[in-house]
Amino acid sequence: MIDINFGSLFTVELLHSYYKDQLCPDFNILPSNQTVKTLGGHQIIARQYSNQLITGVNCNGKINPPKPFTAIETGAQFTFFMQLNNPLFFNYTNLSSATPGKIYYFTNRNNNVSNGKIFLSSKIAVYNAANTYAPGDLVSNGTGITYRAIGSSKPGNTFNLTNANHWMVVDKNQYLTEADALKWMPSISAYQFASPQASVNISVLGYDNIATTYTQSVFSKTIAFANPVSSFPLDLSFLQSGKYSLTVNGIQQWIYINDELSASKTFAVIDIFNDASPVSCNLIDGSGAPINPAPHYSIYFLNRATIWKYILASKQSGNINDTANLYHFANPASVITSLTPIPLSNKALNLKLTLNNHDYSPIACADPQRLVTITKGTDTYPCSEIFLNF
Repeated sequence: MIDINFGSLFTVELLHSYYKDQLCPDFNILPSNQTVKTLGGHQIIARQYSNQLITGVNCNGKINPPKPFTAIETGAQFTFFMQLNNPLFFNYTNLSSATPGKIYYFTNRNNNVSNGKIFLSSKIAVYNAANTYAPGDLVSNGTGITYRAIGSSKPGNTFNLTNANHWMVVDKNQYLTEADALKWMPSISAYQFASPQASVNISVLGYDNIATTYTQSVFSKTIAFANPVSSFPLDLSFLQSGKYSLTVNGIQQWIYINDELSASKTFAVIDIFNDASPVSCNLIDGSGAPINPAPHYSIYFLNRATIWKYILASKQSGNINDTANLYHFANPASVITSLTPIPLSNKALNLKLTLNNHDYSPIACADPQRLVTITKGTDTYPCSEIFLNF
């Protein structure tokens, strides 16, 4: 009798700092049609449990270490789609709103390791004084600590990461940013020019397994038109589904090609590869057995930080204070705003209202149900209005 067991292949966890337990329940994770075939052909099971996607492969337990009955080849690709199930997600997440044709792309090819985790998002860029930053932007200090911009800065400003009026320390985790956003394109599309063109030069770069960068030329073509045109049919149907760098007449953009997305509302794509390099792509060891322990990948969302605006029903002046002394407010007033953005969370802060020599604690905290905007100085912030019946 053959001793059969399922060995762990990889796990993907979804985390969100808005939630008290950090576990993100906001997505359904589904395999692509091609991945369903790949899973079946390799006797791999993939199931979502709460905030985790867990995979296991059928192994021969009589071999030490146990090896899959069907070998998992180098270059094997497992694609999953993340479908959003919470309409308030963008309200409490540090991202721009949903944009038609935009998806986020996560992959273990990013080789993004920090704080003891392997993140599937791209690495957060290191702070650069030559760049322009707006509230909500994320940067790294170069030693593993992530910062959030709470005030704008431009080249020539001296608002470096030590300036507490412009930057807030987050932690050592890596978070999803707009750098992970791609333009989804069907394999055959009508490419629109900004202005009529007499010809088009097309260049497509794909992933180079040796260099582990998107520098492999997979398509290059020049087309001359009889007359200037505003669009032309772009046929990339010969390419495998995935991420590419597309340059048309000198304009470069990152794209994701997969015709399955035309029939679904997909927030993000997860691509897990079994590659020899980088190390984050190692699912199988040199003997053909699953890596032990199996890779545990993370996708981490950062909570949105907003200006909290308290409106007192009595229109009398009061004072609001954070008992932990982390956040401060423009006191006293009948409409009291926080001096800096405060991260939204379903774990309440212990705030105290002092009105007419009486203390009221705790008072309501901001929630993601209602967001407006507010201007402070030269910056515009998302604002959470909280009405207090005092």
